[in-house]
Amino acid sequence: MLKGIIFDFDGVLFDDYEEHYDIYIRKYKNMNREVHRKAFEGNIIESKEKLLVKDNSVDIQKELKELLFKKGIYKNVLDILKKLKKKYKLFIITSTWEENILEYLKKEKLSNLFDEILGLNSGKFKKDKFEVLINKYKFSRGEVVFITDTLGDILESNNIGIKSIGVDFGYHERERLEKGIPYKIVSNFDELYKEVLKIN
Repeated sequence: MLKGIIFDFDGVLFDDYEEHYDIYIRKYKNMNREVHRKAFEGNIIESKEKLLVKDNSVDIQKELKELLFKKGIYKNVLDILKKLKKKYKLFIITSTWEENILEYLKKEKLSNLFDEILGLNSGKFKKDKFEVLINKYKFSRGEVVFITDTLGDILESNNIGIKSIGVDFGYHERERLEKGIPYKIVSNFDELYKEVLKIN
């Protein structure tokens, strides 16, 4: 029986793909859209370490933090999250710094919806953060589902036996997400809500 839902942040709860790409194309050499998307086919922290820097003055974390306060949450997300919160524990596992997420959630009046947030402060790999939540809340792997927009995240959740649902409106398109064989792929939060309710 499903007890917890884990959300990725960028590309899932926050619509920032184009802005993120713009930052990367200014920061790194030989960057194009495919190179950018491919960086998220594995662990983005490791992928980023292998990219060649073009402009050291571009501060990715600073610009992404500023972006959080210029854009709002995806349409209809708040209503869906409130409905899900009535039935499940909600979490965020992300590669974004936790303090940035907390500030954003406060701005969007979402702070009370999430039981815990594990960001970059809590480690490089999402699979390790999955283990932290599973152990802390005494979930079995079948009692949680991970919502993400990248192939790399799907592969990390597969690695420890956690079911994933891909969303094709974020960083990766449906065809790329399919390579990870997620439980489902959805195109909006209404679809996501329906698919989550089917998990038992």
